[in-house]
Amino acid sequence: TLNMNDTVTAYIRRINSPYNVVDSSKSVIDSVSLKGNFRFYNVSTGTYYISTKHRSGLETWSKAGGESFTSGGVYLYDFTNSSSQAYGNNLVLKGSKYCLYSGDVNQDGNINLLDMILIYNNAYNLISGYVSTDVNGDGVTDQTDYLITYNNSFNFVGFIRP
Repeated sequence: TLNMNDTVTAYIRRINSPYNVVDSSKSVIDSVSLKGNFRFYNVSTGTYYISTKHRSGLETWSKAGGESFTSGGVYLYDFTNSSSQAYGNNLVLKGSKYCLYSGDVNQDGNINLLDMILIYNNAYNLISGYVSTDVNGDGVTDQTDYLITYNNSFNFVGFIRP
């Protein structure tokens, strides 16, 4: 489970470089079911990548080879059941679910010292609320957020795409 329901943006991208965005949709991910409903109206039949963005999460792309879409179809895509659901297996196992990495608070594609500095400054200034430096979603930027980001930074976690 998550500490709170939270918003994620999903993008449908062309399968070939430069992977242009065809459509996008925002949805609130339920904290218990880990599901959201994304609606895409501009996708024609074909194969595409799905990429996701979250306020403090590392951008994550769907598995290598993309996904087949039929215009007007309904699809389920589950990142949580296997690391292979993400391009480059770029997910972390938490309990029995695979999850997006947290800590890319400046959204530059890498979890690193720059993110840790932002978290440290916001923690020092007692920043709370719905902010990117609240990595664990408990409403407060504090040492816990710093440690999550530090651990991912230490492991050189970064964005992987085709």
